[in-house]
Amino acid sequence: MKLGVFPNDLQFFTRAGGYLRRQMDHEEVGRKVRVKGIRSFKPERAQHEHPFLIIGAGHIGLRHGLYLLQHDHSNFLIVDRRDKVGGTSWIAQANKTSKLQTELGTYHLQYDEINPVPKEMSTWPSRDELLDHFARVSAEYGLTKSISVNGTSSDSGPLGDVSLEDTENYTGNLPPHPTGRGLKQLTVSCVFMYPGNLSLPRQYEYKGEDDFGGMIEYAMFDTIDYEAAVTGKNVMIAGHGAFGVENIRTCCEFSSKKIFMVCRRMNLACPRVCSWFANQSDPPVTGAMFLESMEPAYKLIGFDPWAYHSVIANSARTNAHIAQKSRFGIGDVYFLALSMGKCEVIVDEVKRLSEGRVHLESGRDLSVDTILKVFGFVGDHEVDRLLRIKTMYGFWPDADNRRYTASEHPGVHASNFGGTSLSPGAITWVQNASHMMWFPKDWRRVVDSQQLPTNQRDDTISRPAYVFDAKTALPLAFILPTICPALGELQMSQGKLKKQKQLECHPVERFLEECASEWDDYARKWKAEDPTLKDPPSYPYTLAMVQGLLKKHDTST
Repeated sequence: MKLGVFPNDLQFFTRAGGYLRRQMDHEEVGRKVRVKGIRSFKPERAQHEHPFLIIGAGHIGLRHGLYLLQHDHSNFLIVDRRDKVGGTSWIAQANKTSKLQTELGTYHLQYDEINPVPKEMSTWPSRDELLDHFARVSAEYGLTKSISVNGTSSDSGPLGDVSLEDTENYTGNLPPHPTGRGLKQLTVSCVFMYPGNLSLPRQYEYKGEDDFGGMIEYAMFDTIDYEAAVTGKNVMIAGHGAFGVENIRTCCEFSSKKIFMVCRRMNLACPRVCSWFANQSDPPVTGAMFLESMEPAYKLIGFDPWAYHSVIANSARTNAHIAQKSRFGIGDVYFLALSMGKCEVIVDEVKRLSEGRVHLESGRDLSVDTILKVFGFVGDHEVDRLLRIKTMYGFWPDADNRRYTASEHPGVHASNFGGTSLSPGAITWVQNASHMMWFPKDWRRVVDSQQLPTNQRDDTISRPAYVFDAKTALPLAFILPTICPALGELQMSQGKLKKQKQLECHPVERFLEECASEWDDYARKWKAEDPTLKDPPSYPYTLAMVQGLLKKHDTST
C-alpha cells in the first residue's frame, strides 16, 4: 500500500534449478525472490505536464517552493500581488517595531531535516530582519527564479486554466480589485493557495465616535502613525486577543502613557518561557503542565490562569483543556506592563464615547486620547471565489487534490501543546499538498475513508469555507498520517526535529538570560519615562524553575 500498489498485483518468484517458479499465496516468501508488479521499492510519482502554481510568497508559499526544489520538482511558479516576498503578516500588518512573538528556532524558512538553523539572527527577529531573511534564503536556495511578484491570480478554471494579472504598485491590505492589466493565461496542474493568517479586521463602531475628537484606528496594519497616535498619550486598546497583547508592546515602544485594555472577557496570554517550553517539547506538553508553566507570570498580575473562561480542568488540576476563540498573545511585556501599572485590563463594555472620554457600561469613565480597535480578523471571501470552493474536505476544496489552501486556524482548542510557532505546521502542510499530487492513489484512499472534516461558508459570522476553527481542524493532524502510511512515516519525526531545532537555537540558560535582559530593559525605560510607576518585579522565571518543569515533563512521558 505504501508503494501505491495493491498486494494482489504483486507476484514473487524463486529460482528452482534453471528456471523461475512463482510462489503460491500459501507459501512462505523465499529468502531470495524476484518481485513482479513494481519497478522500484520507492513509490513512483505521478507525472504532471503543467507547472504547480503556488499563490502567496509568504512563509508557507516560500517553504513549499523550497520543498519542491529539495525533491527534484522544479516545474512550479510562485505568484504574489506585492512587490517582494514576505507575505501580508510581515509586509502589511507588522510595523517597524514589530518582532516575532515566538522563537526563531521554530520560525525560519529553511526549517527541515536538511538545513542548519540560522545563526546570524535574533531570538525574536524584527520585521525587517525577517523580510531580509525571506529574500536572502529565496536567493541562496535558487527559489527566486520561480517567483513572480507584482502579479496575482484573478480567476481559476475547473480544468487548470488560470488567469494572471499585473498588480504593480499594489500596497494595500485588502485584496486588489481586478484591473485586467497584463492579463495572461496559464495552464497549471494544480493550485496551492496560502492566504496567510486572517487578514481583514472584524469591525464594530461605537456610539459617539464622531464626538470623540481623538484618533480611532483598527490596529492590525502598518497604516497608523504610532508616534502621533500614542506617544505621551493615554490609549485604550479594545480587545484582548493576540493582536491586543501585541499592541500593548507597540504602545510601550512608542512611549505611551497609560494603557487601558477594555474587553468583554480576558483570554489567556502566553509568557515567553511557556512558548519556548512548548516549542522544545517532544512529546507535547499536557494542558495541565502548560498552565502550570504560566503560573509564575500570572502570579505577578494577581490572576490565576486556571480560572480563565477558556480553561476546563478537574479539581486536582491534573488535566486541562484550553478552548478560546483567540490565539495566544505571546510575550512578557503584557505581564510587566500590568505589574508596574502601565497597563490596566478592564473587563467591561463600551457604552458610548464623548470628547476625549470613553464611558463604560459599569459607569466608569476613561480619559483617553486614542482608541485602537483589535477585535480580531475575519477570512477573505476572495479565496473561496478564486478556488471555487463549495465545501472544504480538510485542506482540499470539494475533495479535489488539485486545489489546496492552508492557513493558521483562529483560536485554541487543545489538551496538549506541542508548539506556538508556524514552521512545524508549514512543513507538514506542504508535505500533505505535494504528496497527494505526486501519489493520487493515496489521495483516493483518504477521500474514500470519509474521515476528512468538512467545512462550508457561514454568512452569519462572515466566515468563508476555507477558514477552519481550531476545533474542526484538530483531527487533521491525526487523520492524514493514519490513513496514509507514507505521510505518517514522513511526519513521524517532526516532534524530534522541532525539539532539536529549538534547543540548538535557544539553549535554556541563554534563552532565560535574554528574557530577563529584555524584561529589565523595558522596566528601566518605563520607569525613566514615568517615575510614578510601581517598581518592577524581578523576572518571574529562574533556571531552577524551568529545569524543574523540564524534568517533570520528561518523567511524565
